[in-house]
Amino acid sequence: MEQIKNLAREVLAIHREVEEWREDHDPGSQEWYTLVNLAEVAARLVFALPVEMLPEEEVRTPNPREYELLDEMIALIGEEPAR
Repeated sequence: MEQIKNLAREVLAIHREVEEWREDHDPGSQEWYTLVNLAEVAARLVFALPVEMLPEEEVRTPNPREYELLDEMIALIGEEPAR
């Protein structure tokens, strides 16, 4: 499990580095957009892991307001008339 956490940590470090480069540079080349997309997909894969597999520094407790907002959105979806 520690190896997975270390690999996840490395992937997220690369993702953050690419995000910093993206903010400073935008060469517009296809290779650049491929790199940015790859970094984003890799980060999403890491965050799809069970929380037990995430590095400790990436685990956070959701704010109670986040739960409230989700409940409100679910209620709104349930109130939509059938089409």
